[in-house]
Amino acid sequence: MANEVKAEIAAGKLAEYEQLSKIYDDIVKNARPRLTVEGQGKILLALSDEDHLSQKELATRLGMSPQSTSEFVTKLLKRKLVTLSKSAEDRRVNIVNLTPAGSAEIATATQEVPPFVRVLSDDELEQLANLLTKITTAMYQDIDSANPTLGVKFHKLFASRYLKQFKQQQ
Repeated sequence: MANEVKAEIAAGKLAEYEQLSKIYDDIVKNARPRLTVEGQGKILLALSDEDHLSQKELATRLGMSPQSTSEFVTKLLKRKLVTLSKSAEDRRVNIVNLTPAGSAEIATATQEVPPFVRVLSDDELEQLANLLTKITTAMYQDIDSANPTLGVKFHKLFASRYLKQFKQQQ
């Protein structure tokens, strides 16, 4: 069992990293929005897994409110990453489609290596990857135990998609 003080320090460093990475992206990478598993990124990733979904289906699959889904789809439309079309079966239903630019956004976002990671040696990178794998594995187990819904499984889709990109490059 880990020392409680050391565990609290590590948890604090993880929280600091999470917040600092958001600030880093805003300041250093402000020219390009970051693709995440929240909001717009969540919708893009869902469409990359299965395109041509209705806004209602997207909301259901991702565990989002219809209002939030509509707001994010509108933002993606403005960025020309998705298009909207009416369903042939029911003209009241809006179908969201991934554009080539949306597909490119997903492909490039999952392949980025933050410049600050390059300060680590190969051995340190391997240690970090092993530690983070151990942590994320435990997190996935806890998440699955607490809420094994499709929305939660989406996070696994993102992680496996992200890792697959890097494994192909090696």
